[in-house]
Amino acid sequence: MKIFMTGITGLVGSAFVTHMLRSRKDITIVAIARGNNARTARQRVEEILREQCEFDNHPQDADMIIGAVTVIEGDVATLDVDKLSALPILQDTDSTFHCAADVNLGKDPEGKTFNINYNGTKNMLAISNKLGVKEFHYVSTAYVAGKLHGRAMEDTPINSGFNNPYEESKFKAESLVREAGMKFTIYRPAIIVGRSTDGQVRKPLAFYRILEFMAKLKKHHCAKENLNPVDWVDLSLSFDAVAGSMVYFVPIDYIQLVTCALFQMPVCNKTYHLTTDCPVKTNDINRAICETIKIHGVTVEHCPHELNVDEKLLSRLLRDLLPYFSVEIVFDQTNVDAALGADKPVIEFDFEWLKMLMASYLLEFFPKVDWLHDLLELPAPDDN
Repeated sequence: MKIFMTGITGLVGSAFVTHMLRSRKDITIVAIARGNNARTARQRVEEILREQCEFDNHPQDADMIIGAVTVIEGDVATLDVDKLSALPILQDTDSTFHCAADVNLGKDPEGKTFNINYNGTKNMLAISNKLGVKEFHYVSTAYVAGKLHGRAMEDTPINSGFNNPYEESKFKAESLVREAGMKFTIYRPAIIVGRSTDGQVRKPLAFYRILEFMAKLKKHHCAKENLNPVDWVDLSLSFDAVAGSMVYFVPIDYIQLVTCALFQMPVCNKTYHLTTDCPVKTNDINRAICETIKIHGVTVEHCPHELNVDEKLLSRLLRDLLPYFSVEIVFDQTNVDAALGADKPVIEFDFEWLKMLMASYLLEFFPKVDWLHDLLELPAPDDN
């Protein structure tokens, strides 16, 4: 089987590739990726696949996996459809797996997010049609549900208004997929976080910006007030949002296993919510952050007062994430349950799991911050 794919360097794409190529020796992948000033596209892909194999605890498989991947340098938003579809390496392609996206939850004044997510999908569909690809797999987002309150169904998306151009671009890209005339599968992950077993994540996204902000804010406050950062500290600030009860965190290993399982099933024009069965409450997330880094006085509520300095900074840097604190969407999983049955991974969250998730991130991405190790009662990092 030959898979034509995008997004191989991303969190979902790399996890998909390493798992599929470990379990299926009959698969080869042709991936479009971008280079940068320091590395070619091929070099970027190799580096990230090695990182992903290490993350998967299968570093010995890296050479085999890299050997099954051909890389074409390019950008999905600006592809030459005719030129690309004529390449010999893409002939006899069986499936397209389109995972590339600009996950920008803020404003999009220049249309970059919309261009990558919508026009990139349009280009990939056009190339796939020219190649005679039998099936198109598209990684969307559960939050095409936008501002919906209530139950979001898998196969019948409803335009309920959107919180940002990202959501709108993915909603409209889904429409392109449905109308393209190819058999399709659409995958809709929710808020992707670290592994269910230990909280580790290869590439932190979205939610982790909040945790990073709060840890840095405490550090700054302690330095300014000459306080010990290991102690509990009162920050006295509020996230200006209504606390919701349906925040869907989904571990990356759940995404990896479920996406690969669904990919190998008969394609029958279905959409799947990859959201797990256990949403968490915003107030529990806030409490877990506060207990993990030992801060008092942080709330999630509309601010009736004029914002203080820290709240203004929070609003400026994290405004795009605040709507997800207030979500009251129930993501229906009828299709996922029917497809996987008893094989659907069981993921159960509790408050201690949330704290473990946060501690794991802080230790991985702030390894030289001694006070965090003291705070979490772990040995200091080895400078060597």
